Amino acid sequence: MEGIQAVFDYLKREFVMCNELHEFVKETIQFERSLISLLDTAQIKLDEVKELNAHEEMKEDAEEKKLYTIL
Repeated sequence: MEGIQAVFDYLKREFVMCNELHEFVKETIQFERSLISLLDTAQIKLDEVKELNAHEEMKEDAEEKKLYTIL
């Protein structure tokens, strides 16, 4: 606990460093949020593709059954 207290004391004394740390943390959070947003978008698109593939497979299965029924 002493280590973190030393960091807090330093940041209280060194206002410029406190501001730099704040900016770094803010930018990091913004970057992570943008990555999460991109991952969410990618997941939505992946789910759509999976759904399309499932429909295509169902169509193919139905067509195969129809062909075997005819034969």
